[in-house]
Amino acid sequence: MKRSELYEKVWSAPMTRLAKQLGISDVGLAKACRRHDVPAPPRGYWAKLAAGHKPPRTPLPNPKLDVEVHFTTLDPNQLARQRAIESRRAELLSTSDASAKERAPIVFATDLKGAHPLVGATRRYCDRLPRLIERAKRNWGKSRIDTKPEDRPPPEQHGRYHLIHQGCLDINASLASMDWILRFHATLLRSLSDGGMKIVRLENTEATYARHRSGPAIEMRLGDETFSLKFSEGYRRIRLFPAEVAEKRKESSWASEYETKPSGNFTFSIQGTEYQASKTWQGTHEKLQGLLDEIVRTALLLPALQMRLRKERKASEADQQRAAEARAREQRRSEAHAEQLKQAFLMMEADARVQQLKSFLDRLEQRADDLQPPYDDRLKIWLKVVRNELAARNPVDEILSRCVAVPSWTTWPPAWWPIDIKLDIVD
Repeated sequence: MKRSELYEKVWSAPMTRLAKQLGISDVGLAKACRRHDVPAPPRGYWAKLAAGHKPPRTPLPNPKLDVEVHFTTLDPNQLARQRAIESRRAELLSTSDASAKERAPIVFATDLKGAHPLVGATRRYCDRLPRLIERAKRNWGKSRIDTKPEDRPPPEQHGRYHLIHQGCLDINASLASMDWILRFHATLLRSLSDGGMKIVRLENTEATYARHRSGPAIEMRLGDETFSLKFSEGYRRIRLFPAEVAEKRKESSWASEYETKPSGNFTFSIQGTEYQASKTWQGTHEKLQGLLDEIVRTALLLPALQMRLRKERKASEADQQRAAEARAREQRRSEAHAEQLKQAFLMMEADARVQQLKSFLDRLEQRADDLQPPYDDRLKIWLKVVRNELAARNPVDEILSRCVAVPSWTTWPPAWWPIDIKLDIVD
């Protein structure tokens, strides 16, 4: 649809409802709006509208730039599979309520004492980050060759830092939120370890759950089941006041009228290796902290779900293989039946030609006595040779033999043989 059309739709219905109408996720719709600079209603807009107020719309920037907006729609089969997986996960969660009550309630960590080694290593690195960032700013534009990897700050985007330093957790967030994020991980990893999970960090080349990554992998393991843990903070675009834009453009003429900052909304995901036994949670730090018990329960149940999905997938693949083989057999049988009809027509045509040939040879034989010697004897001998050859190499017999026999490299019955007829004859 056109950019202007998307703008009208976004301001006519909530994002979640509109996303369902378009057949995409609400996250995908929000990304499309940001990508094409389409403003969305702020928080509380629909509540004010329902209360009878008329809150103003944010104007569409550059309305003349009415380009086509393309969405990545969700495959219906994939949606069905995802709903089935969600149903199984909910089933497992409901059956685990009794065992969940037996576990001690989760107490959110107030400090990092006794935290998992990965949390401690991440804390020590984060303590160094302000100095590393300040040093990098002072040395901006200089060569990085003489800088040790451990003295370089991590990649930064929209005020968030992706911690890829050795020994750190897989976190992409702002430093302002890092204290709570580390306490969240300390609580989570302690609970997972108490439940029998092993938490390890693998470098990019060692990661087993993804083929293409730009950083390390934090994996959660139970037996042979492996999952990745990933935590990130979102960002939002903020329109600056005219005075702020003017101030920025004194330093740089190409400065944007928008500024991107960390949003304070977080995403924590547990991703299965290849069987879609995964789960993602999103929200503010208050919401995620309130969901910790659910996150731990789900994490401890995902290995069983992944084993179940693997068995179901293998069974489904076996069913599909059998169905494909059955379709191939039916196709071969259909083609073989059509070929027998073709051979029957060829046999009929060959038989007609043989009868014509015999009649022709009889007529030639009647003319033999009318020929002068030695041609009369020669003709009789020639006729005998042709008749002998016809008897030995009758084309009708050759075609018939091909139909009722099989080549030496295969067995009887052939593909055209009816499946409801039992055959005791061995070729």
